[in-house]
Amino acid sequence: LCDGLSYQMRVLLGLRSKPMGEGLVQVYADFESNGAPRSLGVRMTASALSMLPEMPNTYSRCFDKNKNGRIDPHGECNGDYEFAFPIPLELAQQGNTAFTWIGVNWNPMGHPLPAPPPWAEPHFDFHFYIQPEQSVRAIRSGPCSELIDCDDFKVAQKSVPERYLHPDHIDVGAAVPAMGNHLIDSRSPELAPDGPRFTHTFIYGAYDGHISFYEPMITHAYLRGKPSSCTPLKQPQAFEQAGYYPSEYCIRYSGGDDGVHTISLEKFEWRDAG
Repeated sequence: LCDGLSYQMRVLLGLRSKPMGEGLVQVYADFESNGAPRSLGVRMTASALSMLPEMPNTYSRCFDKNKNGRIDPHGECNGDYEFAFPIPLELAQQGNTAFTWIGVNWNPMGHPLPAPPPWAEPHFDFHFYIQPEQSVRAIRSGPCSELIDCDDFKVAQKSVPERYLHPDHIDVGAAVPAMGNHLIDSRSPELAPDGPRFTHTFIYGAYDGHISFYEPMITHAYLRGKPSSCTPLKQPQAFEQAGYYPSEYCIRYSGGDDGVHTISLEKFEWRDAG
């Protein structure tokens, strides 16, 4: 997975790659000369998009709502396939970003309601978590919203202070166990009447009144098209924790037919707590 990387900057890959589809997935970070983060992202070989599961599983974020002793993949399971990574050690040791780990989630049939219907497309969620993994995993399954425990759903829906969230990002009740609440960009083009087909969007995650993750959400079809694009992140007025935060996310492909897809947070800027 390291072939073809540019070393004009110091680049640090995660501890190991993991198999996905017919390829590999891995996390990485690179840095400015002063040690500030330049980007934090995920690398996937082109073959990782091939031979992925076509149906949701019956073990990931599931709950037996009708209490019949078995899990129905339709209505009782989110059924995503997750690949979890710590952030690269050097970035963690710097202690100058809020991010603590990364989850790559493959959703072969998209998201069910209450997620917006355009998102029922096969796609990946790239979760860049601020909330520690142990705390995220403790968000329980249950019968509410997207199969989250009802008490945890109430915690997930606790409002984030206005200054820490761009006003276009709204709560639609899309809270998920072992993830948190998903505050969607209400102005994403695909959500407009007669809008274009969903390709990619950006979500802020929340739990217990705090921003808990940053999430580019990107369709399988869009990645197959080998795009190269960067999208500005809608910024809040203030940040709860001091540190370097990204101001855009980028989706790129390099290296021909057997190349590498990267999905990254970039253009990090220092933000004081306020």
